[in-house]
Amino acid sequence: MAEDFNKDRVTVLIDGNSVIYRAFYNVPPLTAGGVPTGVIHVFLSVLEKLRKNPEISDIIIIFDAKGKNRRHEMFESYKATRQAMPEDLILQLNILKEMLPYTGYPIYCIEGYEADDVINTLSQTINNKVWIVTKDKDLHQLVNDKVQIYDYQKDEIIDREKVYEKFGLYPESIPDMLALMGDTSDNIPGIAGIGPKTAKTLLDNYKSLDNIFNNVENLKGRIKEKIMQGKEHAYLSRELVKLFFIENMLPYHIERDEEKLKYYYELYQLKQQLSSLNTASSVKALEYKPVKSVEIMAYLNDKIYAVDETAYYEYEQGEPLYYYDIKSLIKKGINIPEKAFDILLADYLMDPDAGGIRQLKDESEGEFFAKLYKKRRDLFNKLKENSLDKLYYDMELPVARILAEMEQTGIMINAENIKSVAEKLKTFVDIEYDNIKDMAGQELNPNSPKQLSAYLYDKLGLKGIKKNKSGYSTDEDTLKDLRVTYPEYDNFISSILKYREINKLYSTYTLNMLEYAVDDRIHTEFKQTGTATGRLSSINPNMQNIPQKGEYAEILRSSFVAKQGCRLVSLDYSQIELRILAHLSQDENLIKAFNENKDIHTMTAHSIFHLSPNDVVTHDIRRIAKAVNFGILYGLSSFGLARDTKVTRKEAQRFIDGYFALYPKVKIFIDEIIKQTREKGYCSTILGRKRNIHDINSRNANIRTRAERMAVNAPIQGSAADIIKLAMINCDKYIKDNNIDAKCILQIHDELIFEVNENIISDFTHKMTNIMEKAVSLSVPLLVNAETGDNWGQL
Repeated sequence: MAEDFNKDRVTVLIDGNSVIYRAFYNVPPLTAGGVPTGVIHVFLSVLEKLRKNPEISDIIIIFDAKGKNRRHEMFESYKATRQAMPEDLILQLNILKEMLPYTGYPIYCIEGYEADDVINTLSQTINNKVWIVTKDKDLHQLVNDKVQIYDYQKDEIIDREKVYEKFGLYPESIPDMLALMGDTSDNIPGIAGIGPKTAKTLLDNYKSLDNIFNNVENLKGRIKEKIMQGKEHAYLSRELVKLFFIENMLPYHIERDEEKLKYYYELYQLKQQLSSLNTASSVKALEYKPVKSVEIMAYLNDKIYAVDETAYYEYEQGEPLYYYDIKSLIKKGINIPEKAFDILLADYLMDPDAGGIRQLKDESEGEFFAKLYKKRRDLFNKLKENSLDKLYYDMELPVARILAEMEQTGIMINAENIKSVAEKLKTFVDIEYDNIKDMAGQELNPNSPKQLSAYLYDKLGLKGIKKNKSGYSTDEDTLKDLRVTYPEYDNFISSILKYREINKLYSTYTLNMLEYAVDDRIHTEFKQTGTATGRLSSINPNMQNIPQKGEYAEILRSSFVAKQGCRLVSLDYSQIELRILAHLSQDENLIKAFNENKDIHTMTAHSIFHLSPNDVVTHDIRRIAKAVNFGILYGLSSFGLARDTKVTRKEAQRFIDGYFALYPKVKIFIDEIIKQTREKGYCSTILGRKRNIHDINSRNANIRTRAERMAVNAPIQGSAADIIKLAMINCDKYIKDNNIDAKCILQIHDELIFEVNENIISDFTHKMTNIMEKAVSLSVPLLVNAETGDNWGQL
């Protein structure tokens, strides 16, 4: 019987390892930027559900400590048969351990002990009613009048009687039951040949393990023999399942930090948690009523609002001091002053990973506008303090104006042609489907993970790489990895990938495209705050995802055409990221190659393949060298390079080593930028754009490595983004100053596409090329490739 305790307060003890293991095998493998997040989402959802339960007063989180514990001293093979924790689960557990302290809940992880021991200790020392969140049967031995198990999925309390219903025994008998039958999950031996049914019968008759052995002569036949032979194992097992009491243990406990939680929720795209996070807890929602003065003009949910200190109302008149979403306001016909301050763009520049301040899912308009009002002056001052005001006024604000015009102009689409393209792609899809069926020797739907998983892993016997709820994964990265591991199935797996590629083009970029057409033009939306590097992204529809190269790209792009009397002009920076790398690293060989207009991929090929100057560089060799050149920018590992180029990991590593031998200062640059980012917490582009790299000093190796890749890539990719934005501004100014019959209609990564009067194509192309190539001065020249055509496919 438990001692007296406060029956009006409930403390919840979360068995962290129990929750994450069951989540891992029971939820889809959600990902954010390649990082699995399904377990994180479930754990935080459980925590939120408990937090909202009015019966619960306190929450404590407990995890197993790494390494061996005291039970290993008693039995060396303890848990020896348990499979290692899956890598995807390790990654998510480490992310949780970094994130959870900011929830403000105490966290225990005591070296040398298991979570069960910590929970046992807390159950005895806490003076409240205790609910344990777990599926672990070992912890059911703790259930008494004070302590219960809480099933959060069923919202059910498991007391002594429920334990009896579940096991056929009361809690105090569970250690003896496990001593008899053992526990295979923990490699607890028990007595060989004694299962749950026999264990229960013995305990029903004799009440305890001691009584069973005291009355062993009354047993009969094989049961008696098994019991007599298994005595040593039985008592060892009972000691293993008994829970320790830990003296003087302390939790890790810090104050709740909602800004930190917001960072993690945004980083891992935990939208549900982000929407429930009360980031405006200290801000009172504004009222919907006429405003006294227009402090902020804001575009929200397709309406224009005026906002002041206490209220918000649909905009009627007045000159605001601040704006929100200037691009959308311009499209609505609002005349924006030259030096207008956009809270959205300013917030994005301060924290590009967050994507700019946005209305949360469950946030009212009044709450959102209160948040805007609170932030407005602080952002204005912080922009100056962080030397980002020049980037805002000279780059982002002018680009917002240009993007508004580009979205309003759009690009013309030939409806009949896109229907014809759809028919062609459908034919290709059917051909590839039949090809897969012939190779498989059976009907096989490449879009069905279940069917494909069964065929690859069960029938062919391939070893799975990533596991999800329905079995082993068949996503694109996994298939590419399998292609490297099992080259004998390269043709088959390549056909699967090809089928998916064509089918995606057919389903996403043909007939669906016509739904976006207005007056025979597609008006995509450019998101200025959509990436952390400063690059633009595109939605409704995503024009940047339409393939540039490949056998299907041209027929698809041919449906986008110039209007009558005009032609399309493409101006594309050549190898701009590699040129930026040359400038930032100051590597002599890289700079020399670009200054002498050498083929950088051929030059790299000679080095990594140890070719003589007269040796011919074949297409395949150059392709691999190109993959190495660009792979270095993105921190590609030997495994990733092997996967992408279909070589062995050993060869891939040799190529990477050969690259750094040819361009040694690139390696120095990479090491130095990582070091500087560790010290400052952020990295910068050539023109001063900053990106905070929060995890650069993470204790988790996987997270830290990912952050290091960001630190290397962000200055390069971000500088490329800045340069093309400058080019857009300069080209736009020239066109307007000289009243030229041309409009910029698309920006695709490092390429600008214009719709130009056909009579001025040559002069226009020459002038724009010259403007773009002089956008900035680097240690190497910028080079622009120009193409013209009647449709996008010809560019």
